[in-house]
Amino acid sequence: MGTAPYTKIPFDRLVAYSALQLPLAMAALPVVLNVTHYYGEILKLSLAMIGPILIVSRIIDAIQDPIIGHVSDRLTRFKSGRLILVGATVPLLMAGFFMLFDPPAMFHPVGDGPNPNSTLLSIWLFAALVLVHLGYACVSISYHAYGAELSDDYNERTRVTVGREVFGLTGMMIAVVLPTWLTARFGEAAGYQWLGIVYLPIALLSALPTLLYSPPSVHGPVQQKPGSLMASFFAPLKNPLYRRLLLVFVVNGSALGIAVSVMLFYVEHVLGGGKLQAGIILLAYFVSGAASVPLWMFLSRRWSKAAAWLFGILLTVVAMAIAAFFGRGDIGLFVAVSVITGLGLGADYGLPPSILADVINAEEGKDSRGATGAYFGIWALSTKLATAIGAAASLPVLAALGFNPSAGSYDTTALIIVYIFLPIAVKLIAAVLLWRIQIEAERPPVREIWAARH
Repeated sequence: MGTAPYTKIPFDRLVAYSALQLPLAMAALPVVLNVTHYYGEILKLSLAMIGPILIVSRIIDAIQDPIIGHVSDRLTRFKSGRLILVGATVPLLMAGFFMLFDPPAMFHPVGDGPNPNSTLLSIWLFAALVLVHLGYACVSISYHAYGAELSDDYNERTRVTVGREVFGLTGMMIAVVLPTWLTARFGEAAGYQWLGIVYLPIALLSALPTLLYSPPSVHGPVQQKPGSLMASFFAPLKNPLYRRLLLVFVVNGSALGIAVSVMLFYVEHVLGGGKLQAGIILLAYFVSGAASVPLWMFLSRRWSKAAAWLFGILLTVVAMAIAAFFGRGDIGLFVAVSVITGLGLGADYGLPPSILADVINAEEGKDSRGATGAYFGIWALSTKLATAIGAAASLPVLAALGFNPSAGSYDTTALIIVYIFLPIAVKLIAAVLLWRIQIEAERPPVREIWAARH
């Protein structure tokens, strides 16, 4: 594997590379937040049919991630091979997103009755989800792997990842605002159809700079080691630094999965707000996350990436603990807290991928060293695992504690426990792990950095 001496990536080429993260993030949020509402409330498809479709499509999505990472590594034999895969699969992402929100007119019910073509609509939904997940996985895994190969410098890698996440958080902001505005302007059904249409030019115009003007990779082709295909998929797990990083990442990420699952319930029943207030809270959260980029770049240089990440986690814990005292009518105060937790989001999004880029090329990786696609394939799988763990844990606990709308039970104390205290407990576990164990290839554990400074 070849390397290149450190050179700072020109700003315009860094922007060109980062642009594709906007439509990736913009696609991810509506698939999670809006699809169930659109197909259940607007298209009148039974939730009993939607649930299994979502689960099966997610299982397929998870299985394909390591395979895509392996394919991306093999394509490095060709010049800009990873970007070739990105360019070939951006149309799949666009087509899948369009299919999700623009099904044929025959699938739209008349009046308030059940959908007249529920079986065909179920097949359509499943096909659209499989396609959008395939396109998203192919684009994101190969795109992020390429970003990890743009520099071998410790701080420049942070510049790449946090620059990319500025566009990602901007995409999330658009994904929060655009469906709300379109459905208010054109009505629920037409608004979602316009969402599918508007996404197409945004995705295309964002992909072109990345494909045409991204900085060159400083790495040569990935050297494929002999062995079975399955062994090559999971070879990165032999790297102890990677295993520790994944542990912290999944634990910390599951806290966000918990919060996302019950956020709308919390805003409505604890704070007394509606969809508009929830949108304002999310907007403040993502704007703050995007604006926090200079802070995390500065702290990661001054301390270390793991130490800066730990600070972001503790900042979120303190802010959420303050929110435990809020109640009905405290929307403004919660927006202020969301600004602080948004700072922590910037650390969660920008710093772990930069640490990962260092770990990929560490000596501890041995025979998987430099297999960037394989590392990011398992990373993508772990991202989905973290969200799934959080969602799976939160809802049963919420019901057990006394909040179960289907049974007419609305215990707000249960919501506060699950939305506030459960994520705090999970994040504190992640903080302890970050404090005690080494996850960085070029820096010791945070406790050793602290001891050396004091």
